[in-house]
Amino acid sequence: MSKELANRVKEICSEKGLQMKDLAAIMNVKPESLSRTLNGNPQLSSLENIAKALNIGIADLFADKVENNIIFSSTTPNSLTSIIVYKDKTYIANTLNELLSHVRMICDE
Repeated sequence: MSKELANRVKEICSEKGLQMKDLAAIMNVKPESLSRTLNGNPQLSSLENIAKALNIGIADLFADKVENNIIFSSTTPNSLTSIIVYKDKTYIANTLNELLSHVRMICDE
């Protein structure tokens, strides 16, 4: 995932006329730190900070394109990864059953 994430962030920066060092400056981190984050296993908080600095949603960091609120990605066919942020809680699911379970918990609140 790291290489795909790093490439996607570079692509978004390019679309916005930014260099990676500009993004690091916006985030108030050193470029080396941003590079380590993108090429490592970033925490959700790091992804949130990157998305916020780019003024995009977290899901856009992993998207190839967005049409009609559907995000198309080059991940493995039939794979599922979902992130739901609701009332300051983050729910991550890797299967349809996990996703449905999270949605049911949220609906029951």
